[in-house]
Amino acid sequence: MLIPVCNERLPVRLEICVQSAKALPVMNKSINSTDAFVEVRFLETIDKTEVITSLNPVWNSEQFVFDTDEKELTEEWLQLRVMDHDTYSANDAIGRVNVDCNVFLERMRLAKSEHLEETFTMRVYDTIYGNRGELTLSIKMHLLMQYNPKNYVQIMSTSFVPTCLRVSDIFGLVDNIRCEKDPDYEWLDKIRTPRATNEARQNAIRVTMRDAMMGIAQKAYKMGGNAIIGVHESVDMEGSASDLLTCRVIGTCVKVVHGNFQPAPYGKPIKPILTIDKLPAERQVGLGSLLTCRSIQILNEDENPETVRRDYWVALRAEIFQQARSVGCNLVVGYSESVNVNDSVALLTCTGTAVVLSDGSEPASTSNAQNESSARNSPVVIRDSSEKEIKEKKALFKFNGSEGREKRSDSAPRAFRCNQFHCPNHETKYHTPSKTFACSYCKNGLVGEFILSTQQCPPPQYYAGPRNFIQVSVCKKISSDPNETSDYAADIGNALPYSDHELIGNLLTEAKSVYPLGNAIFAVDITNAVCDDSLVCIITGVLVRLLVIQKTEAASPSITNVLSFSSLQRQHDARRFSWGTVRDAIRFKPTVQSNLTLKILNIKQSMDDNNSSSAKSRLRLNTIVDKVRRKQHKEYVSHVVFERHMSLSIGIHENQSAGNATSIAGVHLSNSLYPHFVNKDVIEGMLPIARFCDVFVREDLTTAVRDSTTVDGFVTNALEERITTIKSILSLGGSNAVVANMKISCPQFNSVLIFIICRD
Repeated sequence: MLIPVCNERLPVRLEICVQSAKALPVMNKSINSTDAFVEVRFLETIDKTEVITSLNPVWNSEQFVFDTDEKELTEEWLQLRVMDHDTYSANDAIGRVNVDCNVFLERMRLAKSEHLEETFTMRVYDTIYGNRGELTLSIKMHLLMQYNPKNYVQIMSTSFVPTCLRVSDIFGLVDNIRCEKDPDYEWLDKIRTPRATNEARQNAIRVTMRDAMMGIAQKAYKMGGNAIIGVHESVDMEGSASDLLTCRVIGTCVKVVHGNFQPAPYGKPIKPILTIDKLPAERQVGLGSLLTCRSIQILNEDENPETVRRDYWVALRAEIFQQARSVGCNLVVGYSESVNVNDSVALLTCTGTAVVLSDGSEPASTSNAQNESSARNSPVVIRDSSEKEIKEKKALFKFNGSEGREKRSDSAPRAFRCNQFHCPNHETKYHTPSKTFACSYCKNGLVGEFILSTQQCPPPQYYAGPRNFIQVSVCKKISSDPNETSDYAADIGNALPYSDHELIGNLLTEAKSVYPLGNAIFAVDITNAVCDDSLVCIITGVLVRLLVIQKTEAASPSITNVLSFSSLQRQHDARRFSWGTVRDAIRFKPTVQSNLTLKILNIKQSMDDNNSSSAKSRLRLNTIVDKVRRKQHKEYVSHVVFERHMSLSIGIHENQSAGNATSIAGVHLSNSLYPHFVNKDVIEGMLPIARFCDVFVREDLTTAVRDSTTVDGFVTNALEERITTIKSILSLGGSNAVVANMKISCPQFNSVLIFIICRD
């Protein structure tokens, strides 16, 4: 995303031609067809095509011309509404197509082109029925001002900087918060249709997210940066407690320079918290520990909600940085934030990794960035026993990968920087509970016996053996009534330390079971979920064996100090999960290959033995039984929905990144989506074309939610529609564009699904 931040107007001429539609639904059953036309909306201007009676109408309309500027193109969306014409009643809506013209703007500016003419096809989307056909458009865009990089701030979701750019300075964390009234809680919602409510909600989230993105670009510009990398967008549905939806955006503000110019080493960031997990120019010289900080807040209707919520996060960020200082580090990387709301209680969580940033006096590594990325489709690194060791280093192991896989010669070995895994050298007043050993490579520094980090898995020369996904969870029962807000929040806060203690113990125990030689877990992601009677904490990561840690010690880490089990049998019981899938619950045609699979993390439902004890004796037996059954059914459906929402919140797992992916809860993309959907291991050699983010609200009014099968069918259809939508959006990037760094979040899941999709 390329956001203009200058004060001068940058004029643009936009021309839209609606060509045709395909596979529209039957809206007029008397003629088994549809009287279709399209409304084209941009800002306050509305144009219409002619009415054509067909399920596959061809308009080839006139050119709809909009004279605008680049700022308006970034703030507003081009909306096309496909309608069914009715003579004696209101026109019926078939669906909408929303086009983010900033995608074209970014493509043109980065390619230094002033003219664009392109034809593409987008899915027609409806919040009730999902995808309802296709709409083909042609667009012409003419930029009337020459490109000046000083007028823009570029925003990227990826944590790396393209090879054509160099980082000259890092300013640190930049954030923005925007709050907006949730249309679902407006008085008008009582009289309008569900479709109108969903579209109002969808539009409110979209506008608020874009407003937050514009604000974060202005903040970065004032700090002196011209790019934001590692951007994370989130939407918090706060419900009836505050009637608000809160959009949060965080990223790392940097200043980049173009060309072959080699800038001077950057200094310490002004805000020493970074959302990226890898420091540019190989400046990491120490690894501390995994950091996490939580806070319980009670949501109310505040006069200035943005300031109140910003203060929440400022306090958490200060605390997590103090944790980094306490272990001898001066920087937090791989930073992320999450919010989980239940009724009026919000659980705020921030996670990161403490590292040591060098002063820049050491020479930067000259290794090729392309060699740093590991190969796709091969999570197992095969080491060639015939390779030569670097004798001057007196290494205890061979750190070069095989020639065939990495396509390099023995005369040009990879740079091996073991100091990035060393424990901090700074003395602290806090005692570190973990054991340390001499580095197996340099014999000078110290490394911990087991590493936990939110950073991505290092390149293959740093580890041996396979990469394996690992996931554990802990469920704590909350006894307080959610209506008693203070007691309920206090119980959640009291349960958090015990859940963390047990979670880490389960994780290390599971690590020994999955891969006994494993001694490090990277890409650690912590997911929290709160329902009326339970607190669930889930941790997911990639388990590897780092070569800098001694093999004998890595095979049996000392986990007795953190385990909360009293016997070996309880250890085995804690590792047992009951996994379910959406696909197992639904019948599919054998010829249809699914694009994704949702693995469900099943949580044991708590049973209430006193359901019938409060029934009055004067009620008849069948009345008591009927009430108990209705209550149990409601609790069962709520539990099923909670499990699906929690599994969606875990996010997307890239099956090519590690082995045993089928046993991990979350969203799994099928191999048929590759190479158009690539994983994080191969994107460093690519050039970002454009960033896309959109929101989709989906509600099912045709089938009542009765059991897990109906819920799974609803979720599966919605996810499949999102994959289809992303494929159509992919055409906006050009012929050789691919989807990278894709994220799908689900801030709300009851009878309404809200999806937020981000990708580069």
